Amino acid sequence: MAMPIKDGGMWEPTEEQIQKWIILYPTIEVLPELNAMVGWLDANPTKRKTSRGMSRFCNAWLKRAADRGGSGMVKEKGTSTKTRDMSSLDDLTDNFIDCPNIRAHFLEKFGQVFENGERHTQ
Repeated sequence: MAMPIKDGGMWEPTEEQIQKWIILYPTIEVLPELNAMVGWLDANPTKRKTSRGMSRFCNAWLKRAADRGGSGMVKEKGTSTKTRDMSSLDDLTDNFIDCPNIRAHFLEKFGQVFENGERHTQ
């Protein structure tokens, strides 16, 4: 999981660092958070860190993610997200099919709906 750094090079956490973060922050999914860091660093080139500062940057990011329950990339089953807080990934993965009106709409418009990996028709 190579991350861009200030000098234009790349920095990659060691497997040991990743395993340590997984132990330190058991309430979040560390690998998706690392992916989110790559995206943020890519989108914010003026805020990239030096190679020496990357470990601190990652640890601070993971601590903030743990404090707020993750970046939203991975949701616990049974939790809900307000629409204004949803990302495009949430839009695709939110379990809206449990809503009877949505289910009826799909059945009426398409003649089928998929639930729990099974196809249901009218």
